[in-house]
Amino acid sequence: MEKEEQVYRILQLYDRFRKGEIINKLKMADLLDVNERTIQRDIQSLRTHLERSLTGQSIIYSRANRGYLLTGEKEGLSSKELLTITKILLESRALNTNEMKDMIASLLAQSSKADNKLIRSIVGNELLHYRPLQHNQSLLDMMWDIAASIQTKKFIDIVYERIDKQQKRRVVKPVSILFSEYYFYLIAFIKDSEHATPAIFRMDRIRSFKQLNERFSISEKTRVEEGMLRQRIQFMYSGKLDRLQFIFRGVTIDPVLDRFPNGRILKTLDDGWLIETETYGTTGCMMWLLSQGEKVEVISPKEFREQMKEMIQTMVNLYHEK
Repeated sequence: MEKEEQVYRILQLYDRFRKGEIINKLKMADLLDVNERTIQRDIQSLRTHLERSLTGQSIIYSRANRGYLLTGEKEGLSSKELLTITKILLESRALNTNEMKDMIASLLAQSSKADNKLIRSIVGNELLHYRPLQHNQSLLDMMWDIAASIQTKKFIDIVYERIDKQQKRRVVKPVSILFSEYYFYLIAFIKDSEHATPAIFRMDRIRSFKQLNERFSISEKTRVEEGMLRQRIQFMYSGKLDRLQFIFRGVTIDPVLDRFPNGRILKTLDDGWLIETETYGTTGCMMWLLSQGEKVEVISPKEFREQMKEMIQTMVNLYHEK
């Protein structure tokens, strides 16, 4: 019986350590109805186990926190992290109902019964009324398989349905999978294309794909770093790489730098900021800039400034009295 109680205490301690809790011996002794020396022995048993198992974790005493804590490589997710991820997933609406519910169930299986119940009480109404995107496609298996092709650098053959419902077959070099505003996208270079810039495919519109045995390579000069690629394809539209400059006259510059991660302030003006950024294509960029109304003025390239003026005039014409 005593051995069973010791095992229970040690498991309790380890579970709390893994969740990031700081263990105070006196408080834990009161909670488990034992003395402090017993808790000290339990902690030492855990220390010995972690040292022998080579997990990279250890238990140390923190004078500042007046208790013991687990350091090193973290295992599992805390309940706070599980709640945060669950909320982000539900808000994204990126998966169909079955995949979303299965994924959340898998996440919450990592929490204790009490925390599982608490998280479900917080997100239960959202989960009950969850509405996926209109495409309602299953994506997880396809993303996993395409990710494997990216890692092994193998061409894939895809059938892609455009917005006009026309289907096209493409052989592509897959280089990245990105998520942006509800949708997952495949970033890839089309084989034997005359264009040096990547193409962008919405993954729910890929009707079929097949991994080919042929491998590809990307030269160091044109190698795509996913982080840099993500900064330049903010709006998931393809096109040549453009360098834009515009003035932003908002109250704060934060919305611009959040939208353009690679944007930089060239100059602080009396009434705003001069911003420079790089982006593939200008279609999506134009839509966002127009949404900012009079707070934005495009400076260069000159052709893009003229396109903005034409679009604004077209919008004005819509409101002429007839």
